[in-house]
Amino acid sequence: MLFYWLLSSTFKAQLGRWLIAGLAVALGITLAVAIHTVNRSALSEFSRALDLVNGQASAQIVMPTGEFSDQLYEQIITRQTELGIRAVSPVLERNTAQIRVLGIDIFQAARASPSLMPFVSEGQDQGLFSDDAIFLSAAALQKLQLSVGDSLALDYEGRTVLFKIAGTVPGAIGQVIAVMDLGVLQWRLGGLGRISRLDVQLLNGKGIEEVTKAIQNLNLDVRLISAQERDRRASNLSRAYRVNLNVLALVALFAGAFLVFTTISFSVLRQQSQLALLSILGASPRWIFSLVLAQAVVVAGLGGLLGIGLGLTLAFVLLNILGGDLGGGYFSGAVPPLEIDSVALLGFWILAIAVGLLAAYFPAKAATSKRPTELLRAGSTERVLRPVMHHRIALIFSLASLVLAFIPAIDDLPLAAYASIACLLFAGLAFIPWLVQHCFSALAKSLSDWQKQPSPLIFAVWRLAQAPASAAGLIAGVVAALALTVSMVVMVASFRDSMTQWLDQVLPADLYANFKQSKQGNEFLKNPNLFKSIEQVPGIERYELSVQRKILFQSDRPEVTLIARPIKQARPAQALPLISSVYPENSSLNQPALPVVYVSEAMVDLYDWRPGQVRTLPAFDGQQSPQKVWIAGIFRDYGRQHGALIIDLAAYQNMSGDEQYSGIAIWLVNQADPATVLNALRTAIPQFRDQEFSNRSDLRALSLTIFDRSFALTYALEITALLVALFAVATGFAGQALLRQKEYSLVYYLGQSTAQRTAWISAESGLLLGLAVIWGTILGLLMSQILIHRVNPQSFHWTMDTSVPYLALITLMLTLVFSGIAAALWASKRNLKQANLITALREEW
Repeated sequence: MLFYWLLSSTFKAQLGRWLIAGLAVALGITLAVAIHTVNRSALSEFSRALDLVNGQASAQIVMPTGEFSDQLYEQIITRQTELGIRAVSPVLERNTAQIRVLGIDIFQAARASPSLMPFVSEGQDQGLFSDDAIFLSAAALQKLQLSVGDSLALDYEGRTVLFKIAGTVPGAIGQVIAVMDLGVLQWRLGGLGRISRLDVQLLNGKGIEEVTKAIQNLNLDVRLISAQERDRRASNLSRAYRVNLNVLALVALFAGAFLVFTTISFSVLRQQSQLALLSILGASPRWIFSLVLAQAVVVAGLGGLLGIGLGLTLAFVLLNILGGDLGGGYFSGAVPPLEIDSVALLGFWILAIAVGLLAAYFPAKAATSKRPTELLRAGSTERVLRPVMHHRIALIFSLASLVLAFIPAIDDLPLAAYASIACLLFAGLAFIPWLVQHCFSALAKSLSDWQKQPSPLIFAVWRLAQAPASAAGLIAGVVAALALTVSMVVMVASFRDSMTQWLDQVLPADLYANFKQSKQGNEFLKNPNLFKSIEQVPGIERYELSVQRKILFQSDRPEVTLIARPIKQARPAQALPLISSVYPENSSLNQPALPVVYVSEAMVDLYDWRPGQVRTLPAFDGQQSPQKVWIAGIFRDYGRQHGALIIDLAAYQNMSGDEQYSGIAIWLVNQADPATVLNALRTAIPQFRDQEFSNRSDLRALSLTIFDRSFALTYALEITALLVALFAVATGFAGQALLRQKEYSLVYYLGQSTAQRTAWISAESGLLLGLAVIWGTILGLLMSQILIHRVNPQSFHWTMDTSVPYLALITLMLTLVFSGIAAALWASKRNLKQANLITALREEW
């Protein structure tokens, strides 16, 4: 009963401060729960979509380089029994502007992927094979606001093709897809004789590894992908992005822990006389220790529950506004439903309680580590807080941070690098008391030699020099929040500046066009007179054609982009943003030179493709054997984090026989007006009349807009951490004002005016916050180097150059100092009323 009475009395006495501490914990849990729930909902929905689109097949047979000829399908069919395959269903995919369309073999799909089977009314079976029949899922009908029997116009590669909705796809629950006969799709939307994949069902008793080995023995250069590998590939698509968001969400919780720590510390300090009296009256140290921990458990537990509720609400809002990728651009399509993970929510609640217990452990230990009579003496505040942080602990954490920083990625995630940042932050926090004592002791000595008369500045410096531990407790949250914010600001600024320079290199031309948007497709490019016409258009200096296609190197990783464009091997740096030396091939006189490729940084990290090596590209369609290539150098690529290869266009066409082009880049003569040139181009070549062109500045601005949108949540988390830190400052100085009422009362009776006390508090808070922002900025700059040179390369497989935004950092530092001074004055004014000062000294008599 006494335990409950003391606990409730503590909360009633400091209701506002405890409420802020609970809200700080709730804020961190809210962000963590929201991000986890959004990620889980998006991945679950994406996985369900893949299951339905794949027809719930056991596995898929794909060509690493994309679509393949249906002749290969016939070879698989003739050997399916010996391969261990029970059923095979060919599928051709087309992503139109309106909807994703799958072409299936109706008879084979019933055995291999039944969920893709269309449904028609009785007596309408002939409509299955009509040359304009298309079948939509219920979600697709709802999204397009259509019904069975309506017409549907699909835009694909610049062409508009009209279909009639002949039925539905009942098995595609919740997915926006359309299905039609394979032959109709090949004819109407392009792809005669082409197939995207083969959905297969394995024979009973046959395993994936056994069937994979049998297929490899056919030497058809195809690959069998299991459902588990497909799910891992979908997860790997956004895995690093999701992990980084979760870490950022925990930053707010970490900042909230300091607010809980500050609240509990000053609560213990205010109660130390009562706790000491209880101990003298017979209360055991364990009982007092439990009383202090119970305060933290109640606040953190309630804050955690509130955070879970708010987090689920925020997740629902984010899913409907930003989508399942939170603006990252990894997923698209229908808004995924909210999927609640009860086990994870319980884990977040336990985490909130653990944060509260950790924040309360040191104050509780300090409150029970001394004899009760010592706690009743003046000056016990400093003795209680001094053991919490020590410079020797800082040295241990610093060494741990240094070691962890050089540990490579674990399971393709920068776990050791994140641990290195945490250790560096803990080292910086543990170093604060030593820093406060030595800095202000030296400053006090200098001021004493320079100014003999006491002043608010000298009072402030003396107080800080004599009470470093309690001063450190005031600014620990500010240092932590500012260090994390500075590290992110520097990292994002470095990334943005590096990306800007990269865009200037990869967008050298004046105009760009994607031929997939042309109504003629790109068949008209095979006209030999077309290129001569382009060169003769006034205002055009030169042009370059390019090709992009996807290559699947590993079944559980996203596809790699192969880019073919003209490259002068004598001067590759003029066309590519190279970050390494070029390795010329030492070819023998008896052997022809190998095709030269340049790899992105992700290819080095993910596939170990390094300059000076000979590697093998998968066979392209129509080619019977893989092609060896020479790796000449590494280039920077911020557009494709999963890997990219660049090869000369002529070499690519020679090895693949592919005469299709993806786009064109056009250079204009000096002072030429782009609009005038485009009008002349469309007049000279009517096929370009409906082709969309983008200029360099628009593409550059669009890329930077996407970049800023991707980091919007990061900016929000940074602001949140700083707001929590400012709450910690206000709470800390309010607690200090209460604890130091006797001190303020004494100087009040000695003649100190209100203006002098205000100047004293302003000087003390300003000096302390000035040291906090300087030390926090230094820590942040050190942490930013780990983010830039370790976390980012290990997460996204690209490097960047450090760029420090001095103006932004100075503005941030000054804003924090002046905001902190204002918070300190506000908190002190509320707790240092004249009536309180009059009665404060009575307790000493």
